[in-house]
Amino acid sequence: SSTTARAVGESDTPSVLAVVLDCNPLEWATRTDEDLPALLEQFLIFANAFWMLSSANRLLVIGAHPAAARQLWPETPERAAEPAPPHRLRHALARGVDELLALDATSPPTDGRPLLAPALSLATLRIQRARREQPLLQPRVLVLHASADEPSEHLRLVDLAFANQKLEILSDSVLLHPRPPSLALQQLSHLSGGLHLHADAQATAALAVYLIAAVLPDQFTRKYLQPSPQGKLETRGLCMLTRKHVDVGWACSVCLAVFSTHTLRACAVCGTRFPLPKPPPGLKPLMKKRPAP
Repeated sequence: SSTTARAVGESDTPSVLAVVLDCNPLEWATRTDEDLPALLEQFLIFANAFWMLSSANRLLVIGAHPAAARQLWPETPERAAEPAPPHRLRHALARGVDELLALDATSPPTDGRPLLAPALSLATLRIQRARREQPLLQPRVLVLHASADEPSEHLRLVDLAFANQKLEILSDSVLLHPRPPSLALQQLSHLSGGLHLHADAQATAALAVYLIAAVLPDQFTRKYLQPSPQGKLETRGLCMLTRKHVDVGWACSVCLAVFSTHTLRACAVCGTRFPLPKPPPGLKPLMKKRPAP
């Protein structure tokens, strides 16, 4: 046989997928006892399908909690895990999620909402580590989120979206029923070329079907597929002072923070000083009168 023959199931372009899972105990306490186990079961179906695509595919699972961002799979943080028996992934996720749910989620300033930015940052770092080992890996992120947006981390999520865009990391996101639309997740997926689903009750109950049909294909295969309807994209910014959406805003050229007013002399986030506004054309500067001798 030829020495260039590949193993069964091996792909020329394997993927590394980092999944960010919402592990906020205050959010899941407002739902039924079956909601979180059902979500994990739907995800396990998708994870097994992801591993079946290629024996070289790698999987990471990051838990997002108000107090910590923790890697749930693989159990050793040295590298992204290659295919493993389904029961090992099931037990590792169950143990890791239970440990995160037991942590205190009531300390300020998060109000019990999971901070996605630390979890996404950890996912990006782990992906880049895997890409250094295998440069041909296709980097991908999937966010499974159930909580409301946290305004204080909006800017960090936008910065992460631009970072993923530069690193060519495809970022998909799913917001579970019944939360209102997420501005941050929509922009994260849009800027990185991924898909965003605001799942209703029916889609949440059959989430594995959507994940396999829309999220499982890589970025090259998606060029030949019709994506699911994305709805109207929310492109408004979030004022860093008022925490309200703005249709027209002024952005800092250094940190990209958005403000609803242009009268600031310095950025309230990074401290960069803004230039004074120029007078309208034709307006003569007012000369001070000299006092009489």
